[in-house]
Amino acid sequence: MPSTSGSGLWALGSGLSALGFPDSSDEAVGSNNWVVAGRLTADGAPLVANDMHLTVRVPNTWYRASLEWPDPSSPSGPLRLIGITLPGVPALVVGSNTHVAWGFTNTYADWSDIVLLDVDPKDATRYRTPEGWRTFERHDEVIDVAGRSPEHLPVLWTIWGPVIAPDHRGRQRAIRWVAHDVGRLAVASAALETSHTVDETFEAVNGLGAPGQNFVVADAQGHIGWTVYGSIPRRAGFDGRLPQSWADGSRGWSGWLNPAEYPRLRDPESGRIWTANARVVDGEMLARLGDGGYEIGSRARIIRDRLMAKERFAASDLLDIQLDTSAAFLARWHDLLLRTLTREAIADNGARAHFRDVVERAWDGQASAGSAGYRLTRMFREEVSDAVIAFVLSECYEADASFDYRTVRRREGPIWKIVTEQPMHLLDPLYANWDALLVGAVDRVIARAGGASGLAEPWSRSNITAYRHPLSSAIPFFGSRLDMPLQPINGDLYTPSMHWGANAPSERMIVSPGREASGIMHMPTGQSGHPLSPYYANSHDAWVTGKATPFLPGKTEHTLTLAP
Repeated sequence: MPSTSGSGLWALGSGLSALGFPDSSDEAVGSNNWVVAGRLTADGAPLVANDMHLTVRVPNTWYRASLEWPDPSSPSGPLRLIGITLPGVPALVVGSNTHVAWGFTNTYADWSDIVLLDVDPKDATRYRTPEGWRTFERHDEVIDVAGRSPEHLPVLWTIWGPVIAPDHRGRQRAIRWVAHDVGRLAVASAALETSHTVDETFEAVNGLGAPGQNFVVADAQGHIGWTVYGSIPRRAGFDGRLPQSWADGSRGWSGWLNPAEYPRLRDPESGRIWTANARVVDGEMLARLGDGGYEIGSRARIIRDRLMAKERFAASDLLDIQLDTSAAFLARWHDLLLRTLTREAIADNGARAHFRDVVERAWDGQASAGSAGYRLTRMFREEVSDAVIAFVLSECYEADASFDYRTVRRREGPIWKIVTEQPMHLLDPLYANWDALLVGAVDRVIARAGGASGLAEPWSRSNITAYRHPLSSAIPFFGSRLDMPLQPINGDLYTPSMHWGANAPSERMIVSPGREASGIMHMPTGQSGHPLSPYYANSHDAWVTGKATPFLPGKTEHTLTLAP
């Protein structure tokens, strides 16, 4: 997303390692959203697109809702909200109130800090604060276990937040996090439900007691905007990049930013705003928000390019972008792989020759479920990255056995630079040269694939899209019927259509405020949590195949009346 001049602008783990495929927990599962101005649409109405990426369960996280109630003070009639909410929560998460429509992605800015604790060497129950020694608060968290005695988990708490595990040096630590601030969570704000304009929504969401989210919005007048939804801490005496002691009072959080200090973008010249968990600010504003591990930008780049390639958009065009599975992120690794498997490298080695043939012929430039070329290219990148990092960061592994470079989401840039520039001082002495390292990575992929016979296995072999009910594994025979059917789905972590094991778009929404009848809504599984209900999986097929389905609810089939 473009920055403004002078300011810059919440499940991983799919068990894929059991198949010999590394868990790429470094990349953000994230979300996508974007908005286009009314002047770029046929009817002059702006469009908001949002798909939030979460671990998809059965039933789904979200609940589709249309809420309506009379408002005598409103000249436009009853208040109406359409979108998704959480079951039992009478508030819309994303959607439209017919005047404005909005969506979220995680900012991945820095909303927490690690505080090094100065524990009294003579009394381990005390720690130093700016007001002197203080005794740790102690809470007994009781966990009830079926068929067994309850388990007790002691939790220590400080004035800054809960005590977490010591670091690899044994230093005691606490964590300060926006969502732990009870007072902040109680902050009242103007409700989104009654907002009519982009500017009103900015005032409604800036300063809300929640970790920051990228908030995009459009109003019925054609305006669009972006800001940060949530609370932004005001750091004093430090920049938040490293753990430090706050005991002497010279460092810490000094309140919160005022709404006037928030980044806001309204009606950019391009008429387009997009976010996908990558960094969207720079300069002074980046210093304010901090770096919480921004995504590498693969999805954001594809979305940007798709938005810039057209001058007119309909809802169907935005759905096409949400369904994009372009392998742009791995394209250069595919080229490197082909350059690595030279005639000399594959001579007298049938497995390598077969490897090259599969990579060359079974590559369609997409993260296709049936693509063997995509699978092998992705595995090659992982093996090369591991080989490079094992040497370059060897001292980190020696200092901390639990260190994992894959927690660094933006490792791609430096690794690619090393692999392509090939400095000899960064080459692991295990290899005679860089070609040997690259060819060795190919051989390890072959071994992981089970030999030459496993090279033609498709991407879906490594990326099993499993959407399960939490009780299915505990119920013999019938349990599996609670799950959604296993089926290959296109996409990966690096594509706008993000599918990685159980992680996927938990919804897809495209809507224009005031024109909800022309909007699109997708949701995996279904509306009901009852497996015998016709609505248990009624929306799943359209979500899988990408078939456009209405944003608005259909004809009323059942009515529940609540009477006092």
